[in-house]
Amino acid sequence: MLIAAVLTLAGCATPTEDPEVEAGEDPEVVESLRELPSEPVDVPGEWYRGDEYAGLGMDFLPPAEGVPFAFALNVAAPREAARPQVWLSDDGFGWFRADVAGDYNASFTGGLVGSTDVSGLIGVSFEDGALVSRVWRAFDRRDWHEVELPEDFARTYRVVTGAAAESRLLVAGTSVEKELGVAILDGDRTEHVRLPGIADREQRVIVDMAAHEDSAVILVQRGEEGAGGTFETYTSDDAGGTWSGPAAVVDDPAAFLSGMAWTGDRYVVTGGSRDPSTGGLIPAAWSSDDGAGWDAEVVPPPPEDSVFYVAEGVDTVLGRPAVRDGIAFVVASNDDSLRAGFYNRNAEGDWAFTGTSDLMDYPGVGGLTLSVNPDEQIAILSPFGTGQAVVGVHGRENAWRELERVGSIEQVAQVESLATVAGAADAERAFIKTLRVRYEVDGPNFSAIPERALFELTPERQVNEIPFDPPEVAELTDTVVGTSDPSDAVLLGSRFSPSRQRVEPRGWFRGGPDQPWEPAGGFGDVIDVKFNAVQRAADGWVAVGASRQAATEDPENPENPDDTARRASLWRSGDGRGWEDATALDEAEGEATGVCTLPDGLLLVVGYLLDGEVRVPAAWRDTEDGWERATAEILTSGTGELTGCATTGDGTVIGASTGGRNIVLRTEDGVQFEGVFRTEYGSSMSKPVSITGGFAAPGRFTSDNGSGPVVWLSSNGVRWTPWRIPSLTDGITRDVANFGDGIIVTMDSELGVPVHVVPQIDPAAE
Repeated sequence: MLIAAVLTLAGCATPTEDPEVEAGEDPEVVESLRELPSEPVDVPGEWYRGDEYAGLGMDFLPPAEGVPFAFALNVAAPREAARPQVWLSDDGFGWFRADVAGDYNASFTGGLVGSTDVSGLIGVSFEDGALVSRVWRAFDRRDWHEVELPEDFARTYRVVTGAAAESRLLVAGTSVEKELGVAILDGDRTEHVRLPGIADREQRVIVDMAAHEDSAVILVQRGEEGAGGTFETYTSDDAGGTWSGPAAVVDDPAAFLSGMAWTGDRYVVTGGSRDPSTGGLIPAAWSSDDGAGWDAEVVPPPPEDSVFYVAEGVDTVLGRPAVRDGIAFVVASNDDSLRAGFYNRNAEGDWAFTGTSDLMDYPGVGGLTLSVNPDEQIAILSPFGTGQAVVGVHGRENAWRELERVGSIEQVAQVESLATVAGAADAERAFIKTLRVRYEVDGPNFSAIPERALFELTPERQVNEIPFDPPEVAELTDTVVGTSDPSDAVLLGSRFSPSRQRVEPRGWFRGGPDQPWEPAGGFGDVIDVKFNAVQRAADGWVAVGASRQAATEDPENPENPDDTARRASLWRSGDGRGWEDATALDEAEGEATGVCTLPDGLLLVVGYLLDGEVRVPAAWRDTEDGWERATAEILTSGTGELTGCATTGDGTVIGASTGGRNIVLRTEDGVQFEGVFRTEYGSSMSKPVSITGGFAAPGRFTSDNGSGPVVWLSSNGVRWTPWRIPSLTDGITRDVANFGDGIIVTMDSELGVPVHVVPQIDPAAE
C-alpha cells in the first residue's frame, strides 16, 4: 500500500481541500495562481547560457511534389523563452527557416507532425501563467496559419503529439485529471473526443501517434502513478471519432518505446528491449497492420567491428522513425557513445544497420533521419538536453558531412542547494552552491567532471563567490553545506582515495569571510558515503546520509566481507571540525535524507529503508536509550520515502514522496504521525523548511487555469497554498530557504532568473 492510500483513508487534504474535507468530495476550484512579490537577484553570467538553445521537436517530414523536407526546433535565445521554428529544404542540402509564428511571443514547446497533404506545428505554450495548446497548420509547409482549438480543449489538454491522414490533422494530449483527448482538424471543422478513462491511481503518458486514411493509433505508457508501466495502443477506424483499447504492444515492463509511424502497409513502433544477459536495452521494433495486434521484429545489433558498439549494460535504443517511400529510417542512440547509429527498415520489413555519424561533442546522441537519395540520408542530431541540433549527411562508406548547426552545447552552472541560518529571522545572508557538469572529449572517449562552486548572497543582494582554497575543497562530490551564523560554513562530501582505492568522507570548515578553509576530520572508517543534509543543532552540528562500513575480511573467507550494507547514517560534531564516527540508524539498508529538531528539543531523522528493491518510509527519534524507529501505521504500512523535515512552534512537518505524489506528514513528538496534505497529479512539492511564521516548500503547481514554478506556503503545516514565482515558462522551483523576514527561492536558469528574494512573507495569506 502507498502512503498516499493511507492518507486517502484518513481523509487527508488535497492541495485544494481543507483538512476536514472527506475523501471523495469535489475539491474547490483554483481559478489562477497568484504571484509572490519577489525581487530577482543579479547572478554571475555563467549561470546562464551564452548562446541559443535548440531542442528537436517530434517528426522529420519527407518531401513530395512541391512540398519540401521539414523538421521543427524549439529555439531559445539566452535569457528568453523558447520559440517555435520550422526548417525547410527543397533538396535536403540547403536549409532555411519558414516564417510560422513571427509575431508570437509566448514560450512554446512542441514539434512537427503531418503528411504530404497537411502539416501541423503543435504543442503547448505558456501564456500569462497558464498552459495552452496551440496548432499552426500548412498544406504546403510554407504558408502557415494558426488553427484555433476549442477553448475547453486548448486549456484542458496539453498536446504532445499528433498525426495526419489525407487532409485531416489529429492532435492528442492529456489533462491534469489524467484524461486523454484528441482534437480532429478537418478543413474548417474542429471537434474533439475523449478516450476511455483509467483507474484513479494510474497514469497514462502519451508517447506518439500515427494515422492513415480513416485509421489512427495512439501509443501510450500506462501504469501506476510514479512508475513506468507497460506500452499500449488505442485505435480508431473512423478518423478519430471513436476509440477502442488498450492493446499491449509488448509484455516486458522493462522495454522502452520511442515512437511510431505508418510505413504504407504496417504501423511500426521503435525503441529497445531488455537484454537479459547484460541488463541493458538493445535496439528493438514491433509492427502491426491495425495498431491492435503487435509482432516483434528482428533488429540486428551493430556489427562487431562498428565504432557504434553496444556495451554491456549500456542502453542502446532506436529513436522515432521517419518514413519515405515505405522505408523507415531511425537514429539509434547509445548513452556511452559520442556517435549516433543509423538503421533502416525496408518495405519487406527487414532491418539493417547502415553506419554512424561522426563524433559529436556529447554522449547519448539521438535525433531523426530520412533518405535524400539512394546513397545518402539527412540526419538532425541532438545530444539529449544539451541545446544543440546538428544537420548532416550520411553517405556511402560511412561518410559524414555537416550542413547546419543550431544552438550550442553548454553545461551551465545551476543552483544545487541553499543554506541559511535556520530560524534566524534577522539573518539576511545565504550560501548558494552551484553544480556544473563539464564533459571532456578525447577522440571517442569522454569523461564527466562535476564542478561545484560556493557563493554568498549578502543583505545588499550581492552574490559573491567564496574561493575554494586550498583547491582540494573543490574536489569533493555529492556535497552539502550548512551554516550556524551569518558567516561560518561547513562543507561535507566524498572523495576518491587513490591510495586506498575507495570513496571516503571528507569535510571542510570556514569560520568567516576572512578565514581559511580548515579540513574537518573523523567520520569513522566508512566508505561510499553520501551526505544529504548538515545543520546546526542545540548541542553542535549534525549531518545525515548513508554510509557503508569499510569491509572487514573474514580470515576464513577473505572474499566475503562480513558487513557491506549501506545504512542510514548520522554524524555529530561539536565545532564542525572534528566529527564522531558514523552512527547507523538501522540494521537494514537505507538512507537518511533530512534532520530537524522536534518541539521537545530532540532530534528527528527521516529517510527510507530498502525492503528488497522497494523503498519504505522511515523516521528515527533520538532518545535516552538511543535511536528509535517510529512505528506509526502511516510509516509502516506503505511504500515511498521521507524527503526532509522542519519544525515551527509546536509542530514538525515531514515531506514525503510516494506513488508519484508528494505528501506532508505532521508530528509533535516524533511518535505519532498524521497525513495532512497531498499534491494533485502533475503538481509537486519538495522538502519543507521553516520560515518566519510557518513553513515553505519548493515545487510546481498545475491546473487548467494556472501552472508553473511555485513556493508552497503554510502557517501550520496542514493547509498549503501555492504562490507563483515569475518565470519564462512552466517548471519547478528547486530550493527555498528563510532570508530575513522573507525567503530566497531558486530555479534553473532555463526557466527564468535563478535566484529570487521575497522580502516579506506571510504564510497565512490565502
